[in-house]
Amino acid sequence: MNTAFGSILFMVSFLVGARRWMQHSVTCAFVHPRHQNPQGRVAGVAGSSRRSVATSEESGSGSAAQQDGDDDGSRYIPPWSMPKREKSAASYARFRQHINPLSRRFQMPTDLPENWPHSDFQDINLPLYLDIGCAKGGFLLELAGRRHGKQMDINDDTFMNATKSYDDTTSDWLPSQMNYLGLEIRPGVSQYAQARVDKRGLSGILSFVGCNANVDLGRLLTLYQGSSNKNDGDSNRPAFVSIQFPDPHFKKAHNKRRVVTPQLVTTLAQFMREGDVVFLQSDIKEALEAMRDRFVEDDGAHFFREKLVLNNDAEDHEYAMINPLGIPTERELSVINKGLPVYRTLFLRNDVPFQIQNP
Repeated sequence: MNTAFGSILFMVSFLVGARRWMQHSVTCAFVHPRHQNPQGRVAGVAGSSRRSVATSEESGSGSAAQQDGDDDGSRYIPPWSMPKREKSAASYARFRQHINPLSRRFQMPTDLPENWPHSDFQDINLPLYLDIGCAKGGFLLELAGRRHGKQMDINDDTFMNATKSYDDTTSDWLPSQMNYLGLEIRPGVSQYAQARVDKRGLSGILSFVGCNANVDLGRLLTLYQGSSNKNDGDSNRPAFVSIQFPDPHFKKAHNKRRVVTPQLVTTLAQFMREGDVVFLQSDIKEALEAMRDRFVEDDGAHFFREKLVLNNDAEDHEYAMINPLGIPTERELSVINKGLPVYRTLFLRNDVPFQIQNP
């Protein structure tokens, strides 16, 4: 009897131990030690590079490891700092169109050269043209190239050849001398745009930065204004800001991913001066109105006023405004060629001074 009872007890103990061993093995199979940070929390893995990124506790203005000076902070790499992949020229036309800007890795601050903006601009005392969501940079390349006599005949550049018939009306809105900065959240796209700058002879005038504008815009503008030897905040402020054809994020659950947020509007109000311009356009009316709503509510209503430059020759809708710059974007050109409407509006910074609120 005692022998039988002992055998049963042994088998139960064996099965319990085997179950615990199997659970541990499964966990180890899915969570390799190199994917854990020193505190044992599992870090996300960014794409095929298999580099870990910040966990939810470490997202925000930077990872906890970076903020605490942890030596292992270097393992949390912003997506824009990942090594470039070798691509053929044809493959550059195929970029991912949609990303989630609220995902942990896109909430990380981007890496900048230690001496930015001096590394990218020859004269940092000039006002700034800021294009948020610049895509592959065709619009800014054409805009800066025309205004600085750097146009080039590139036979295989369909966009540049198509824009030659459009008049440049930027002199009505922009200072004669400016720097140009494009922000793009998709890493491969921003790298491709920056690679085109040298080819067009626009180094020192035009630059592209891969980042999430809702994370890095304040830091970028603070560095840009702080680098001026005039220190008045008026000479090198963002004098003209364009947000053109952003991802509409149609699904209601995805509306919070849209680029124009109350935080973005407040940041622009802080750095812009009276008369400076924010230009919005989209081929989707709902997307344009979502952007516009941010500028007619809260801080937007307090610091900006709307100004519509109506186009009497256009179809009759409330956003039938002419493009104040004349030069279209790649998306805009495609929409126009299809005979579809483009919805536009424009806001001017008023004279209300921005007061930084103490925490």
